[in-house]
Amino acid sequence: MRTALRRTALSLSALTLTTAGTLSIVSPAHAAANFTIPGVCGSSYYEVHSETRSGYNKTSDGWGTVIYIKFGYSPSTGKNCAFVQKSTTNYSYGEASGLSIALRRKSDSAYAYNGGSFKYYAGPVYLSAPHTCISADGWDDWAGSWSTGWYACG
Repeated sequence: MRTALRRTALSLSALTLTTAGTLSIVSPAHAAANFTIPGVCGSSYYEVHSETRSGYNKTSDGWGTVIYIKFGYSPSTGKNCAFVQKSTTNYSYGEASGLSIALRRKSDSAYAYNGGSFKYYAGPVYLSAPHTCISADGWDDWAGSWSTGWYACG
């Protein structure tokens, strides 16, 4: 009986260590650094464009990438998707701060917007834009205002 109890206790200890190890691998900060178009917009979306914006950040020289802007498209929904993500060197990464994105349609200036105080990213925003271009613009506390120009024209 004692042997059975000891084995059970050892098994539970191993399970606890395994679970704790798994949780540390998939921590929110680690997961946030790997946002993708299919992960944020939906599995039917693929990336059509991405770019970065610089600003004052945590690197040794104080200047570098602070946000990533990502565009996606889904043939099954016919919609474009976009979001803006803080880089891990952004001073406010993991802390709520001002961040916004607006996805615009060139043909009639219609737009979808998401803004507020976010820890990791703003969006996703969705917009149908058949046979016209899309652009994104927004704000980040460390990059200031930004605009991408027109993409996905077709």
